[in-house]
Amino acid sequence: MSVVISESTLGAVFERQAKRFGDRTFLKEKLGGQWRHYSWRQIAQASGKLRAGLLRLGVKPGDRVAIVAPNGPHWVIVDQAVLGLGAIVVPLYTTISAEETRYILEDSQACLVAAYGEAQVKRILAICEGLSSLKYIVAIGPDNARLTDGGNAKPSVIGLDQFETEDIAPQFEGNRDDLATIIYTSGTTGTPKGVMLSHGNILTNCEASANVIGLSDQDELLSFLPLAHAFERTAGYYTPIVAGATIAYAEGLSQLAQNLREIRPTHFLTVPRLLEVVRERVERAVQSAPPYRRKLFELAMAVGSRAAQFRFCGKKAPVHLNIAMALFRRLVFSKIRELFGDRLRYLISGGAALSMDIFRFLSAAEVPIVEGYGLTEAGPVVSVNLHGQTRPGTVGRPLPNVQVKLAPDGELLVKSPSVMKGYYKREEETREVIDSEGWLHTGDLATIDADGFITIRERKKEIIVLSGGKNVSPVYVENKLTSDPYIAQACVIGDERKHLGALLVPNFESLKPYLNEIGLAQASPAEIVRHSEVRNFYARRLREINKALAAHEAVAAFSLVPEPFSQERNELTPTLKVRRKVIYEHYRQEIEAMFA
Repeated sequence: MSVVISESTLGAVFERQAKRFGDRTFLKEKLGGQWRHYSWRQIAQASGKLRAGLLRLGVKPGDRVAIVAPNGPHWVIVDQAVLGLGAIVVPLYTTISAEETRYILEDSQACLVAAYGEAQVKRILAICEGLSSLKYIVAIGPDNARLTDGGNAKPSVIGLDQFETEDIAPQFEGNRDDLATIIYTSGTTGTPKGVMLSHGNILTNCEASANVIGLSDQDELLSFLPLAHAFERTAGYYTPIVAGATIAYAEGLSQLAQNLREIRPTHFLTVPRLLEVVRERVERAVQSAPPYRRKLFELAMAVGSRAAQFRFCGKKAPVHLNIAMALFRRLVFSKIRELFGDRLRYLISGGAALSMDIFRFLSAAEVPIVEGYGLTEAGPVVSVNLHGQTRPGTVGRPLPNVQVKLAPDGELLVKSPSVMKGYYKREEETREVIDSEGWLHTGDLATIDADGFITIRERKKEIIVLSGGKNVSPVYVENKLTSDPYIAQACVIGDERKHLGALLVPNFESLKPYLNEIGLAQASPAEIVRHSEVRNFYARRLREINKALAAHEAVAAFSLVPEPFSQERNELTPTLKVRRKVIYEHYRQEIEAMFA
């Protein structure tokens, strides 16, 4: 049954679903080792009470309210309370720097911040001097009552328990053009920009997304990507509301494998890095197995890859392949599929390019992996591969209400009711990305085949130009590098140089057996990356990787880095994209030595 949205606002859709489903489970979270269930009615009542409290504080339609919290029912309650007031939600990552947090609060002129836990409350208090618009910090989470300051601080800190009243404020009656949220894109360069998305932008995207993947009230999602990110917020939160699905919140990355087994989701949104870890673990187990089991695994993957080609285009595999697959499902693939639970219908990868090696590995094992594409400015989902309509290496075909075309230079252009209203307080920059005909210029170079499948080639602004004039996509080369099990992260350098170089972060877990062989099992990461045998080992790995690259794409020089690139040092965006300028600055000495 298809999803049709008649309401004008996100809050109105939620209220309708809360009345429809009542005491059915809407959200789950794990507390004290047990999964706690929250009904649609409970969340609606909690958000209504908070909405009444926010009204008493003077929050009104159009005001900006920030949320800095991990995923959980508390995030949804605050979000629905704010949306139901006609106010505008400004989500903040819990991992961004204090400087970036302050910039967003100042630029958005947020009047209130909902902050989870003592650490986040103190963090906001430490940076709020001079933020004239910020009046209140609402402490949410288990210790919220203790953090209340009685109104003495500026801004005042108020515990969520102070909103516990019998009053339930009604929904604000808005329209689809009303602004729902301002999402600040972290970006790999430059200052964050606030993407303005209306209720209509998001609802249109939700309706199309729910219908193409067949999401319904019988489905359950496990949520672990941050709700501050447009992909998780729209596809993993608002779209399930539209469809009436259940959402369970993972405890964290370290408990994710256990949570997948416990929840057994039907849908799971993820990023390529997590899938890389899954493949690495499986391959390490295979390498340590007896020779006959390694041979069995290789044969199973070869047969699985052939069978997958039929699934991609919605055809039945020949009888002999089905017989072989029945055997390999029991002996090999069941163990890989068990990692995601036994109900999974869609494993959707987004946020960054998915390596073809990982895609082939998972699809051969009959894990229902598909890749999609989107950007915050587009609401965010633009395209997705679907079961029976999958073209490997592409990001699928556009959603039904999305038009795409290529600019003369190959840039992907998007037109849709989901495209943003613009960048907050940045009219000139808005005109640069949305032209006079309403086409959004994505900044991604792409190709579109005769059947409408989109292939993303590279970021338009991230092209490296070698001194000989050759253009290189650093992301493409980095994906080739990190597909090697011994390379955890890579940053490619080469602008205006004769050849490419790369900073490589070793995968120390995969490297352990080799380190044992050469007597470096107890060495520190700094000692390991300086050791001549380790450098020779990586030089050999690079020579193999370079064979699959064009001559001008080959990495001719490298430097091993002992510490992973991190968000704390501002080297990665919250979605784990490399911030090249920052890394270049931090490793200037190593880079110059590498090219000397």
